[in-house]
Amino acid sequence: MHALQQVGPPKTIGTKQSSRYENTLVAVLALAGGISALDAQAVFFLMPFIAADLKLDNTQIGLIGSAVLISWSVAGVVIAQVSDRSGKRKPYLVGAFVIFGLFSVVSALARSFVTMFLARLAMGFAEGPVIPMQQSIMHQESSPHRRGLNMGLVQNFGAQFLGSLVAPILMVWIAEKIGWRMAFLVAGGPGLIVAFLLHWLVREPVLPSEAGASARHEKRAFFTDFLMLLRVRNVFVSILIGSSAVAWYFGMLTFLPLVAVGELGLSPGTMSVIVSMVGAAGAVSAILVPGMSDRIGRRKAIILFACLGIIAPGGVFFFGADAFWLGAAVFIGSFMLGTFPLFMGAVPIEAVPASHAASASALVICISQLVGGVCGPALGGILADHFGRTVPLGACMALAALAGAFAFLLREPAVPVRESTP
Repeated sequence: MHALQQVGPPKTIGTKQSSRYENTLVAVLALAGGISALDAQAVFFLMPFIAADLKLDNTQIGLIGSAVLISWSVAGVVIAQVSDRSGKRKPYLVGAFVIFGLFSVVSALARSFVTMFLARLAMGFAEGPVIPMQQSIMHQESSPHRRGLNMGLVQNFGAQFLGSLVAPILMVWIAEKIGWRMAFLVAGGPGLIVAFLLHWLVREPVLPSEAGASARHEKRAFFTDFLMLLRVRNVFVSILIGSSAVAWYFGMLTFLPLVAVGELGLSPGTMSVIVSMVGAAGAVSAILVPGMSDRIGRRKAIILFACLGIIAPGGVFFFGADAFWLGAAVFIGSFMLGTFPLFMGAVPIEAVPASHAASASALVICISQLVGGVCGPALGGILADHFGRTVPLGACMALAALAGAFAFLLREPAVPVRESTP
C-alpha cells in the first residue's frame, strides 16, 4: 500500500462559500465530539460518588473505566470498514448520535457493578464510530494548509472543552445537588440534538474518483484491509504511540480524582477544578499542537508534547496537596492531549489512500483503546489494590515518556503538510 497525501475533492463552489462550509463543518463536528466526550468521560469524574453508592473496589473501578473502550473500539473498527467499502460517511455518523441519545439513560439506571459495566459497554457501541467518521470527513473537506488544525479542533477542542473542562465541574455539581444518576442524563441528553444538526448541516464528502471506485469494486475478506494497514509504517507506529498515550490518559482520569480526594484529602469541589485543568489544556492544545504540526511536522510535535505529558501525573508526587501547583502541573502536562488528533487521525490517514481513511484511523483508535484504554485502567486498579492508588500515576509518567520515544520512529508525510492553496 502506498503512502499518499490526500488533498480532498476539488472545490466546485466559490472560495467564500467553500471556506464558510469548512468553518461550519469544523464547528458542528467539534460540538458533536464534545457531546460524545461529555458522556464518555463523565464516569471518571463521578467515580467517587458511584464507587461509594455501588460499593466498588479498585479493580472494579478500573474495569468500569475501561468498559466503554471495549465496545467503542469494536464498533469503531467495524463501522469504519463498512463506511470505507460503501464510500459513505454521514449516515454512520448521524446514526451513532441517534443511538447515543437513546441509550444515554442506561448508565443512570445502573444499580450494581455488573449493570454499570454493561451500561458503559452499551454507550461504547454508540460512540465508537464518531472519531473515525469525523476525521475522515474533515480530512476530505479541509484546505490542505489547515488540515492538521481542523482535525485537531474536530477531535479535541470540543471533546476537551466540554468533556474535560466543563464536565468535571458540571457533573460533580449536579451529583452533589441532585445525584450522580441525573448527571448522566444531563451528559447524554443532547445526543439527539447533535444528530439533527449533523443531518441538516453536514454534506456527504465526495471521495476522489479512483478511491470511490476502489471502495465499490474491490472484493476482499472483511479484515484483509486491516492486515494491509498494519504493514504501513506510520499506521503501525501510531498504534504504538496511541497505546501508550491512551493508557496515560485514562489511567490519569481514573486515579487522579480518587488520589486527590482519598490520599491528598482535597474536597470534591477542589478535585473537580484540578481535573478540569485537563480539559482546559486539551482545548488549548487542540489548536496549538495540530496547528504547530502543520508548520514543523507531525513527528516533532508528537515528540515534544508527549514528553511534556510526564508532568501531569507527576504533579501528585511533586506538589502533593498543594492545589494550585498540582493544578498547574496537570494543566501543563495535559498539553500532550494535542497529539491525539495527530496519531489517531492525521498521521495514519495521510499515509493511506482516501478509500482506507476511516479504517486507518479506526484501526489506530481500536488497538490503542484496547491496549491502553482497557488494559491500562484495569491494570492500574490491580496495582492500586496491591501497592496504593498513587502507583498507577507513577506508571502514567512512564507511559508519556514511552509515547514520546515511539514517535521518533514516525516518517513525515512524503508531501509537505504546509501547502499553498491553488
